[in-house]
Amino acid sequence: MTGQFDLGARHLDCIKKTQELIDKNLSPDLNPKEVIKNYLGGGFGTLPGENEIYGDYLGLIVSIEEISKHDSLSAYILADQVIFREILKTYTGLKAEDCINKGETVNLLCMESGFSGFKNLKTTAAKTAEGWQVEGTKLVSNEQLYSDKFVIFAKDEENKVRLFTIHESDIRIEESSKTISSSKIVFNQVKLSHNLKEEQCIATIEDNFEKVLTVARTLIAAISVGIGHSSLVKGIEVVKETKNSAGESVSTSQGVQFTLADMFTEVESARMLAYYSADSIDKGKINIKLASMAKVKASEAANSVTMETLHLFGNVGFIANTDFAPLIQRSVDSRVKGGTNRLQRTQIYEYMLAKK
Repeated sequence: MTGQFDLGARHLDCIKKTQELIDKNLSPDLNPKEVIKNYLGGGFGTLPGENEIYGDYLGLIVSIEEISKHDSLSAYILADQVIFREILKTYTGLKAEDCINKGETVNLLCMESGFSGFKNLKTTAAKTAEGWQVEGTKLVSNEQLYSDKFVIFAKDEENKVRLFTIHESDIRIEESSKTISSSKIVFNQVKLSHNLKEEQCIATIEDNFEKVLTVARTLIAAISVGIGHSSLVKGIEVVKETKNSAGESVSTSQGVQFTLADMFTEVESARMLAYYSADSIDKGKINIKLASMAKVKASEAANSVTMETLHLFGNVGFIANTDFAPLIQRSVDSRVKGGTNRLQRTQIYEYMLAKK
């Protein structure tokens, strides 16, 4: 498998072009929304073939991975832009410019408390004389706070899933909290009770959403690989700089070397599985089992590698105010996004039984 994905000149060029734009977005003076606008202006967030950077899904995946190594927040936001366009391509005759203005970002509000799939969707859409009445509550992730528009997933009276666009100024995002094991957990949510126009309904989904989910989970896998890669690099830097009681670099310890070798193996195997999934999409072989496997493997690798790096940091890593804390959060988030890994494993098992 490694030889199969020894990236050629075309995909190495994708990485080079991506790195050039990353360098322009590393300024501390830019806020996340400005960074995303720059990426969108550079052609990212579009489907393969719609820009001069990547011409296929493998090119898209290596580019998203590269961005994630430096800025996983932007990578997740860009992934949603791609998924939105994939939905339009698969289910409608619309293009992105038919639904959003140039430079606008859109995010998908699908997740709900207890959500494990479209069958459990609680948000409802009832037909009215003027359009639709949408009722429900959606969970909002941190990266979705930078959106200009949202796509709301709701179930109509016929149990069809309908997608509606709502401008961010027309909804109110609120903080809510729960107490779990004496710890207060704060999260964002939006309560929907909206009368929407007919034209705000942009798509109706009557199938299992397999093509879009395959692309989405492959994107999450690529972002997770980027997170794992960044954690591994930070771990290597730490053990080289840290000295033991004898004044020797911690990296001389065989135990540390074995730990880093395991971390490297996990990241590389996850990367190859993500590339394999993207390559299968390019070949017209939509395989949600493969995408789910890539997502599970990559997100678990990102989480385990990040936590191992935290151990290498020791107490300093735990208490220090560094840029490593967001990596820990993103690595945990990646296990939930696109459907929790428990759900992914259930679906993988179902495909095993069906021998697909």
